[in-house]
Amino acid sequence: MSHKWPLVALVAALPVLALTPSVATAHPDRPGDVSVVLTNLDNETFLARQPALSWQVTPAGTVAPSDSQTITVDTTRQYQQITGFGASFTDSSAWLVGTKLDPKQRDAVMRDLFGSQGIGLSFLRQPMGASDFAVNGSYSYDDMPAGQTDPSLAHFSIDHDRAYILPLLRQARQINPRLTIMATPWSPPGWMKTSDSMVTGSLRTDAYQPLADYFTKFLQAYAAAGVPVQYVTPQNEPLYEPATYPGMFLPAAQEDDLVKNYLGPDLRAHHVNTGILAYDHNWDVVSYPETMYADPAAVGYVTGTAWHCYAGDATAQSVSHNDYPGEPAWQTECSGGTWEGDDHAGFAGALGLVINSTRNWAKGVIRWNLALDQNNGPTNDGCDTCRGVVTVAPDASGRWTYTKTVDYWGIGQVSKYVHPGARRVASNSFGAGDLQDVAFANPDGSTALVVFNSGTASRTFRVGWGDKSFGYTLPAGAAATFTWTGRQHGRPDPAAIGSVDIPLDGPGGSHPLVNVDSGMLAFQSQVRVGGQWLGYTLPTGATLTPPTSQRALSRDGWSVSASASSPDDPAGNAIDGDPATRWSTGHGMTPGDWFQLDLGAPRTFDKLVLDTSGSSGDFVRQYQVLVSDDGVTWSDPIATGPGATVTQILTPPVTARFVRVVNQANSGSWWSIHELNVFAPGPTTTAAAGSGSGVQRKTATLPDGTQLLVVYNPGHAVASFPVAWGATTYTYRLPAGAAAIFSTR
Repeated sequence: MSHKWPLVALVAALPVLALTPSVATAHPDRPGDVSVVLTNLDNETFLARQPALSWQVTPAGTVAPSDSQTITVDTTRQYQQITGFGASFTDSSAWLVGTKLDPKQRDAVMRDLFGSQGIGLSFLRQPMGASDFAVNGSYSYDDMPAGQTDPSLAHFSIDHDRAYILPLLRQARQINPRLTIMATPWSPPGWMKTSDSMVTGSLRTDAYQPLADYFTKFLQAYAAAGVPVQYVTPQNEPLYEPATYPGMFLPAAQEDDLVKNYLGPDLRAHHVNTGILAYDHNWDVVSYPETMYADPAAVGYVTGTAWHCYAGDATAQSVSHNDYPGEPAWQTECSGGTWEGDDHAGFAGALGLVINSTRNWAKGVIRWNLALDQNNGPTNDGCDTCRGVVTVAPDASGRWTYTKTVDYWGIGQVSKYVHPGARRVASNSFGAGDLQDVAFANPDGSTALVVFNSGTASRTFRVGWGDKSFGYTLPAGAAATFTWTGRQHGRPDPAAIGSVDIPLDGPGGSHPLVNVDSGMLAFQSQVRVGGQWLGYTLPTGATLTPPTSQRALSRDGWSVSASASSPDDPAGNAIDGDPATRWSTGHGMTPGDWFQLDLGAPRTFDKLVLDTSGSSGDFVRQYQVLVSDDGVTWSDPIATGPGATVTQILTPPVTARFVRVVNQANSGSWWSIHELNVFAPGPTTTAAAGSGSGVQRKTATLPDGTQLLVVYNPGHAVASFPVAWGATTYTYRLPAGAAAIFSTR
């Protein structure tokens, strides 16, 4: 269950900001100065140049004034290379800009969006056919009458796009030659699907090759029309099947099959060099793209992961990056809308998206519609509360014109000053409700620091860079971009940044990097062993196996209960032996939801398995496990960690009668369990064959004292190595290209 708006009452439509003078380009007034560009909605200041600041010499170890915070920037620590920032010329957006604005207005808005005197957007995500924003209903590039098919694609044509979509894309490329374009289908042609419709359905077993051919023809046709496409994703939001607009359910195993056996080989055979990005859905199902990274037959065809923002947290991008550190990420859709609240909340949404996505390894960030009208449309039976980057609507005299929304100013605070090819660099951030920031080193040698005050009061802070610093006061809800040139002298204490970098040596001369801070420990699986928490990550495809065989406990005498249950999915379904039935909460996951098992008598166990395969997106997002002898007095947590489609919770042997699993995170998806099993240790077994001789081992210490061990497999086959938990030694099997992070605290 996935939505582009929270399941709460939506507020009234957001008023649109009026046109303002052209925005300023940030250039230091003289060498050594710091340029400042400010947006503050409270006094209608939009990307406005402020007086330049001067650096002050700050010797190493100098303490910031007590009334300020310090943002430390370290340009010697560099991360992902930036593709760009932007939105989407959906059919609705392109129709508004391309047919409703007169040529003068159209050229003006295109310069404001893509030009260097505007906000310099450089990354577009184009729907392949209709999305939930289309003017005349659903369409594909090979529509057929109901009941008819076209497996040879004899009727394929992109003529629909020639009227107003392709001309705008060509104009955007002319204005900004560094523009990157990706493309995504909301649905293949209906005849390729079980529903024989672009609405609902899944991919027919005989349509995998026709769909691959469909992608190839589209990419060739767009290139011939002057619009080369650099990336595609196989399916928009593949775990969500909309009931009213184009979509398709495509589980991870099917996308893996499509990519490795059809789409990847087809593009390669036709010498189409477009990269394939996996997934293109929300942050809360990390296992989906990793299914392809763990598959040796698929990983060679996958360029990276595309993420959406509507469920989960941006930290998931860092989790997945550290699992497979050679695989890049892009944030490819996150709409602004009236559900966010007023102008200030919408501006905060745009800034928060760009800052948090890039701080978590996103190479690019895409909002959603470039343009919508005064009614948040035209829509195609989809979102009617989404907001465009600009609004195109008739004025009081009936003349169509455009105005810039808070998304324009929010994205522009970054896109105008962070250029394609820039590298994100290290900086500390104070998080939601406080100062949030991200920093970049541009290809021209300049540094850009974006700071957003997401608190409710002004913040006075200092920015430290090597042996220099400056001070600034930023009003509540305002954002500032600081730019400067020069070379950093001196390096700060790593504790000032709060994270550690673990460099690795990858295949082909690559140098992947794992980055960890204390906040990411919550995304590890952790077990309590004696007085310590031992944490570990388990990338998709990896296994951690105890030295004993395991036997499933008999369910005789068991009973179960839950904090809430759907009337159709009672708790007992989780232990009825039928994987087709399930228990579910009946509501979107909220912290504190729990599922409880009474074993009937004290039993010894060392593994719980929560199988959600029948509802692959409905697994527990973040769990704690507690045990009890009487069902009244509960232990401290004995295990914590992130869930997965099949959540395997390992513990040292523990004896208890009652077991409670508690959800710790929010999600729009219901929490479901199709089958719950508990395992007891059996006789000692022989460890599975494998060699860990090729793995790399690196250690590090977080500023809070947590000890880290990173094990990376740069080879081409699964590697095995031992892991000790107290007196028990487990066997860890790590896929090629994956990294495991172990922590002790």
